[in-house]
Formats: sequence, structure tokens, C-alpha cells
Amino acid sequence: MTTSNQFAYVQARLQARHGQRPSEDRWRLLESSPDLASYLQGARSTSLRPWVVHLPPESNAHRVERSLRNDWEAYVGDVSAWVPRPWRAGVDWYATLPYLPFFVHLLRGEPVPGWMRDDASLGHLATAEPDRRREALTASVMGGIADALTGGVAPMVAWLNGWAANWPEVGSGVARSLLEIRAAFERHYETIRLNPAGHPVGPRLRAPLLARLNTLFRRHSGQIAAVFAHIGLMSLDLERMRGGLVIRALFPEPAGRPQWA
Repeated sequence: MTTSNQFAYVQARLQARHGQRPSEDRWRLLESSPDLASYLQGARSTSLRPWVVHLPPESNAHRVERSLRNDWEAYVGDVSAWVPRPWRAGVDWYATLPYLPFFVHLLRGEPVPGWMRDDASLGHLATAEPDRRREALTASVMGGIADALTGGVAPMVAWLNGWAANWPEVGSGVARSLLEIRAAFERHYETIRLNPAGHPVGPRLRAPLLARLNTLFRRHSGQIAAVFAHIGLMSLDLERMRGGLVIRALFPEPAGRPQWA
């Protein structure tokens, strides 16, 4: 299969999934769910079903987080298997995104909470002695950005640099399309960084990035940039659903529940 034919195959699969993503009206209906059980029931009637079908209504926040991280890794792995081999490292890098906060936390030597010690993916790092932990973090899949993080580079910028480091050699046109995606994420991050207490919350914060990635998904149809735009859109859907699940797991009663999801 030629590269162009392979990307046409990938685009067809992504297009099907793209068209199934919940509409804003569907999200609002889901977010009106009063508790975790009803949220899960509503999500199972949408394209979000594969992410929640195995979560029982009595799940706590740690179980929700762990389940979504595992499913995200599996989703990225599926997409990675579709793309030409030179691009798989760049796609696989997206599987690390949910682990970035934990990586930064451990790299900075912050106190390790008990749940992290018990986590199947993080426990071997969390329970290591501080010196050995640094060695293990540097040797991990995200180790390439460790020096940048300890040198003061912002986590999201370091992560985006790590993503770019996994691109194969590309022509100027492909590079420009990928830099458009990078710029969209950087603008989103800057909105939060410049006004951490006053930036828009929830859907209003995500809206400009969603709109931009949707535009890039259409503009670069049949190209690698469309693959990364799709994964970015899915990461935002997952982030939104995570908020809805975790807030209901932490605050079972609607009264007094924070409205940040």
C-alpha cells in the first residue's frame, strides 16, 4: 500500500469516528446528569460508550482516572497501527499526554500520594527512592523532556517539543501543517497560563481549540496533520468526559458540587 493510499484508508476510519463525536447539545444533556450512575448511563448511549462501558456506578475518582488513561493508551495505539511506520512514534507520543502532570510531579520531587504508589502504571516510579526515581524517569518514554522540565520549560511546551522530536524528516508543507496544530495547543495553554484564576471554564475554554482542530482536520484531510487533529479532538472529548465523571465520583450529591466540568 502506498503512503497516499494508506492515509486515504486512515482518513476514512477517522472520518467515521469524527462524525460520531457527541454534539454540543448531547454534551449538555449528559452534563445535566445528577449523579455518576446517570452520567454513565447517558454516556453509554453515545459514541463515548467504549470509554465507560466497563465502569461501574460505584467507581471512585482513582478508578475513573486509571480506566480512562488505559483506554486512551489503547485508542492511540489503534490509530498508530493505521499510519505509515515513520509516523508511529509521533502518534504514540500522544499516549503520554495524561501522564504529563504525574511525570512533572515526580520529577520535581514532590510528596508522593498513596494512590500513586498503588497505581499499576505509576507505582514503580512513585515507590522508588528519590535518586533512583530520577534515573527511572529519565529512562522512561518521556525521559527526553526531563532536562527541559527541570530547566524551567513549561510542561506543555516541553511535551510539544517531545512530540516534534518524534516526527520523521518532512517537507516544508507537512511541517507547516503540523506547526498549525502545535500553535493551536500553545494558544490554549497560554490562555490558562496567563490568567490561571480567571480563564473561561469547561466548554468555553475548550471551544476555540475545538474549532481550530476541526478546521485543521478538514483542511488537511488525507494527510498526517488530520490524524493529529483528530487525536487532539479526542483528547478534548476525553478531558471533558473525565471532568464529568470525576466530579460526580468526588461529589455524589449535586448540592455544592463545583461547576468546573
